[in-house]
Amino acid sequence: MMRSKRLGVVVLAALCVLAGHAGAQSFPERPITLINPYAAGGPADLLARTIADGMSEVLGRPIVIENRPGAGTAIGARAVAQAKPDGYVLFIGGSPSHVITPALMKDANYDGIKGFTSIAMVADVPNVLVVPPDRPYRTVKALVAAAKSADGKMTFASIGVGSIPQFLGILLQLRTGVKLVEVPYRGGQPAAIDLLGGRVDMAFLNAPAVLSQVQAGQLRALAVASAARMKSLPDTPSMSEAGYPDVTMGTWYGISAPAGTPREIVDKLHAAIAQTLSMPKTREKIEAQGVQIFLKGPDEYAAYLQADAKLMMELIKAANITAN
Repeated sequence: MMRSKRLGVVVLAALCVLAGHAGAQSFPERPITLINPYAAGGPADLLARTIADGMSEVLGRPIVIENRPGAGTAIGARAVAQAKPDGYVLFIGGSPSHVITPALMKDANYDGIKGFTSIAMVADVPNVLVVPPDRPYRTVKALVAAAKSADGKMTFASIGVGSIPQFLGILLQLRTGVKLVEVPYRGGQPAAIDLLGGRVDMAFLNAPAVLSQVQAGQLRALAVASAARMKSLPDTPSMSEAGYPDVTMGTWYGISAPAGTPREIVDKLHAAIAQTLSMPKTREKIEAQGVQIFLKGPDEYAAYLQADAKLMMELIKAANITAN
């Protein structure tokens, strides 16, 4: 009798494994929803739609973009973290959604790392250190020297608490020992306008937001806050080349699923993303926006996310930013 029960349990377990494997092989059987926690029209939205088009072609099923902006990306992120882990609800996010918002919002109600299964890091939007063209400094070292001489009076533009431009300004101060005055703005465009007018001394801003002004000579780019140069700004050195390899931070994007999503499904989705990003038409469309392809697999992405969280928490502590 006992042997019969044990045998039944073993058979049932084996059938469950086979059923799960069969489900992964037939996945996807219906449309997939990719949730974007930002409004339509921005860099994340353009990236999501471009990747979704390619994935739809590869998988043979529609990938539907659903924009759920608000609450510092918490609305969209929370929806995915609470979704069924079957591969049919995906998320495109970065540092704000996975690290910064959960750390700074008391009622975020989701864990940006434990609540998700990493599928693929897909792209990085470089940030550029820009200054008004009438400033005398033409290198990062000259800027740092000028900031030290200014004795805490030089200003840098940010686009709000917990923004990447704010954290890059903090990181520059931590790594160089300079003191700067933060001037917060509601977005990259008003910050760029005041830079053009010389009302603020410097800013780290997304490349797409300032690319045309830099190319027109209306703003001077001192460095790209990354380890390598940008294709669209070939004459602008990276922060590593400028002598500051530890002042690098991009606005990266990755695609994930709810925690507990089966590895077979994760691997199938990653393969579809990798194939999509290898398509020339996809790469050209993404890179034309000033975005760099930055593909990493599930395990690499998970490790990158952990390292990013460590750095962000260091900056939050250094700036004495508290949850609200």
